[in-house]
Amino acid sequence: MSLTDAYMNRLLDQVVDLLEIPPSYYQRAADRYHSLGKWLSREQSQVAGFDSHVYPQGSFRYGTVVRPLFESETYDLDLVCEVAMSKSVFSQKEMKHLIGDEIKAYAAAHSFQEPAKEKKRCWTLNYADAVSFHMDILPSIPEDDACRAVLLKQGVPMHLAMKSVAITDKEHPKYEVIDPDWPCSNPGGFAEWFEDRMKVVAEGRARQLVLAEAYASIDKVPAWEWKTPLQRAIQILKRHRDVVFQKNCSIKPISMIITTLAAHAYDGEADIYDALANIVERMPAFVGATKPKIPNPVHPDEDFADRWNSDECLERNFWNWHTQVKADISNLRDYLGKTELPAMVERRFAVGLPEDQTKELAAFGIAVTGQVSRPTSAAPVVKIGPAPRPWRKNVF
Repeated sequence: MSLTDAYMNRLLDQVVDLLEIPPSYYQRAADRYHSLGKWLSREQSQVAGFDSHVYPQGSFRYGTVVRPLFESETYDLDLVCEVAMSKSVFSQKEMKHLIGDEIKAYAAAHSFQEPAKEKKRCWTLNYADAVSFHMDILPSIPEDDACRAVLLKQGVPMHLAMKSVAITDKEHPKYEVIDPDWPCSNPGGFAEWFEDRMKVVAEGRARQLVLAEAYASIDKVPAWEWKTPLQRAIQILKRHRDVVFQKNCSIKPISMIITTLAAHAYDGEADIYDALANIVERMPAFVGATKPKIPNPVHPDEDFADRWNSDECLERNFWNWHTQVKADISNLRDYLGKTELPAMVERRFAVGLPEDQTKELAAFGIAVTGQVSRPTSAAPVVKIGPAPRPWRKNVF
């Protein structure tokens, strides 16, 4: 590794450390979904007779949470509530409302300021304590063999296809009748696919935690503790996106698109700078020319970019953002050893490097300035398109 690359890794690690949430937040999230799971399993629960399992999906599962850009924002904690019910006994609506009744009762028993709210596919709870969580709970049941057979034919590995679940959708034509035709999803399979993309690199970190007696064995170390170059690169990309779209967050690329493309593009790089630069370079190769443009790797019929079809500005804004982040990451090298570096970092990532870190980077930069070029031009500033039309529907 060159001194320049070592400098870049140190800089980016410091940026991510400033974006990271405290480990206690991950633990608090775990406590909350475990609490809900125990509530569903209590003797008085309407679903007590069915095996149930509540588990996280999204950034808290993947270990890619970043601090909100604004103090008024909440942390999104996306959960799956999987209950062993049958499509031959319950309609989508009946199953969803059985779970919903229990979630409403949970909110009342735990003195939530707001009742649970029903959305298209999920139920939402808002915590109003020191760590504000916006919790979306997705009711689901294990998927049947017919759906899993389709996934297997589409090339999804068996161990991932078996994670698929049937979910509810208020706009589905069979929502209110007992019928085997339910929407299919695979959040558990996606999480395992994502973890598989970095598991080899994560083993070293997991081994260190076991040796330090933080965990009993490697398989007990949660993904958020891995802190791999892939996870940290995604955190940087998400924060850069949030800054670029801070004036109109409704048109920013969704996190699932960034996460999926980054995981596809990651090639086991051991250092954050190599990982980030290569991920940004390779991302376009995993965007298809036709629908599905960004298929779910464990449910190929699902297109994470489906909203691009109805609002063309969303696709245009993704590519504009990609142009911007590629230029900004490249230009970071050109600020090596320059006094403008802290301002550039704050402008692009909305974090302020502490004075001691700034001095350390400056001293490091002086030692290697002969290895890098001087800034010749500022990174381009791309144009962000207008907001989606007001009749757009939310996913949930």
